[in-house]
Amino acid sequence: MRKRSKIAVGVVLLLGMGALDAVLYPRFQTSAPKLNLAQNASWLHFDWARGKSRESTFHLAARLQKDGFKDAYFHVRYIGKSGRLRFRDAPAARRLNAQMKQAAPSIRRLAWLYIGNERGITGVDISDPEIRRRIVAETQFLTRECGFDGVQIDYEICSDGDAAFLQLLREIRAATTQKFLSVATPMWLPWPLGAYGWSEAYFGQVAKNCDQIAVMAYDSALYSPRHYVWLIRQQAAKVPRAVKTTNPRCEVLLGVPSYEDGGASHWNYAENLAMALRGAREAQNSRGAASLDGVALFADYSTDALEWNVWRRSFSRPGK
Repeated sequence: MRKRSKIAVGVVLLLGMGALDAVLYPRFQTSAPKLNLAQNASWLHFDWARGKSRESTFHLAARLQKDGFKDAYFHVRYIGKSGRLRFRDAPAARRLNAQMKQAAPSIRRLAWLYIGNERGITGVDISDPEIRRRIVAETQFLTRECGFDGVQIDYEICSDGDAAFLQLLREIRAATTQKFLSVATPMWLPWPLGAYGWSEAYFGQVAKNCDQIAVMAYDSALYSPRHYVWLIRQQAAKVPRAVKTTNPRCEVLLGVPSYEDGGASHWNYAENLAMALRGAREAQNSRGAASLDGVALFADYSTDALEWNVWRRSFSRPGK
């Protein structure tokens, strides 16, 4: 009985210490230098590409430039099961791109394209060559007819080592020469969790076939702020190292969350913009680490005034 009592007391103490750490850890500011990154990005609502946004394109361009964004990921909805793009609207997309190019020529405009497999939403089978051919045709439509500078492929949920995804990237790249190819990816996770995250080896393979990787560093299912910051530091260290080894020109961005509602895999107290940027700052300060090229904000449409303040305080600005 005494042994069981000691075990019970130990468990209670551990739980208490964990709860106390969860409360106190976010209250202490990191001493790491502010981020000094040049290639930041933002994910934007599909209303922009459909001409439905209440905000003017010129106001958006001014906002993005003011906050130092270089890439704008405009959501163009998703690929259906047939391999075709749903909700096409070429005239609206052309107007958006023309206005953005006029107002902010330095901002790269990418069509953010969701493709869900059987583990995602739409059940697209990219192992089928005909489905891949149709997807490639849609990327040509988005870049040639709609005027985007490139595409960002958001294929979910992509398991570690997926050969069909590599083939899709090769085919897109071959068909959209001179256009920018970005990939929104899962996080790096240790090898037993390959169904949910990627290994360094697979990051390297993907990097050979694209120009940019944006790691979606959220929906981690972690409930401890300290553990989430640790996970962010791992992304910021391991992914750039793997990518730059195989393709030094491939950009690496860290996707960070600014949303509250995300289901069981997203506990906002631990997994939030402040903790993500803290992890990025601490990783940037690590010696010998391959560096990130930028941070990608997920998402513009879910970021409130307090989070914008967190974002702005986390970056250094020339002359300030």
